[in-house]
Amino acid sequence: MTKVKKACESYLGNRGETRKIKKCSKYNNLWFIVFRDYPEDVEISFSNNSYYECYDEISTKDMQWNESYYKTIEERISK
Repeated sequence: MTKVKKACESYLGNRGETRKIKKCSKYNNLWFIVFRDYPEDVEISFSNNSYYECYDEISTKDMQWNESYYKTIEERISK
């Protein structure tokens, strides 16, 4: 398991034990998470919250797993 996935599981707490992560990435204060039981969407969460809460979702078809796209998303949801 990668360091990012371990950090994501830690951030998710109990939810990380019950919902398995398919893919995840962190950019600044945002987590982008795809769960195995719902692989159609990427859930976006603010990492500075003390608990996991999905703030927004993106279709996995539209998601681009790169820094420039993460920045675009961050700017869009910070408005």
